Amino acid sequence: MKILFKWAGIFVIPSVLFFLYQYEVLGEISEEQQGLFMIVHYLSAGIAVYFTLIELKKKSIEKVSFMRYMITAILSTVSHGLMFGLISGLYFNVYNPAARVKYVDETLRPAIVRGFDSTANTKAEYYDHLMVGKDSGVLVPERYAEYRQAAEDSLAKVDDIIKQISDRNFSISGNIISWVGFAPFIGILFGAIVTVFITKRND
Repeated sequence: MKILFKWAGIFVIPSVLFFLYQYEVLGEISEEQQGLFMIVHYLSAGIAVYFTLIELKKKSIEKVSFMRYMITAILSTVSHGLMFGLISGLYFNVYNPAARVKYVDETLRPAIVRGFDSTANTKAEYYDHLMVGKDSGVLVPERYAEYRQAAEDSLAKVDDIIKQISDRNFSISGNIISWVGFAPFIGILFGAIVTVFITKRND
């Protein structure tokens, strides 16, 4: 267990530094930067797997089975994801909650609104588009109230979706779940590669 946390802790540092550079220095994050971050993050997890399995082999008295290598690799990437998820969750909820608000206001909300109406960027524009031609001076009051209520319900749905995505992506538990969730697949991939490398080198 100490081996897992030691190497996962060391190789989560590149991910954390890149993450902080994006939010503290750059401020605005492009899709290219996000893609580069994912490469750095998962490569770091893979390197952690390599050093973990190498140390496991050196410290094991008996020959290590393939299954033990794979389980250790998965636990290594899960530990890596757990650490990063906790750090990023604390960043958005304790250290710099303004970054979360900025992302929601400038990126998430316009994207969700455009999902409902491709010609609108704000909730106000979306509401105006929904109410076009629904002039209270033309429609009977009951009919106008129905249209207005339907428009308000659509805005409430937008808010609900934004809240769900924000909670999932930015809460501490949401960060941990999102980063740990994909980690086992990375562990299996790198675990298999490193295990083959270790066993082949001994032949």
